[in-house]
Amino acid sequence: MNLIDRSATRIAKTIRENYPQAASEQVLVYALSLSINSILAISTTLFISYFTNHFLESITTIGCFLLLRYFSGGVHLNSSLACCLVTILVLTVLTHLSFNYVFLGLIFDIISIIILYLKAPHGIQDVSRINPKYYPVLKWFCILFVSSNFIIHSPLLSATFLVQTLTLTRIGNSLFILLERR
Repeated sequence: MNLIDRSATRIAKTIRENYPQAASEQVLVYALSLSINSILAISTTLFISYFTNHFLESITTIGCFLLLRYFSGGVHLNSSLACCLVTILVLTVLTHLSFNYVFLGLIFDIISIIILYLKAPHGIQDVSRINPKYYPVLKWFCILFVSSNFIIHSPLLSATFLVQTLTLTRIGNSLFILLERR
């Protein structure tokens, strides 16, 4: 059991001891693991980006990545620690990328839209409370969200959208699982 899961288990046991009417320990551990993972990944990315003068970029990256991920889904790693470390790595690298939108960004946005059209939403069935009858709406929301970058012309958003949409594909799944094993 890794540090995140051990911490979540300890907190869940304390909650259950003091509030017996709380959710089951298993449910609490799951929710706390997600919370600790998210807080740790976001705060670490913000911390690193603050000291490298990319704080605003990190806020943009985190917000857009998480919003697109919430509605489109994506790969889920087996370990909360691996998920946290991969998330920190991906968000920090994205925050520091710089390239010309006209050359790469436009291509990244088009690829992202194609992937979203073919795959989104993917893998949200067991982790979201969104009714499956709304999945077509989610798909079109994601496509419109990414399409907004045709007006904004942000290389940062292009890279963020591409990385998130790659988590919907087999290639992306393989890459993230490979990162998890490292």
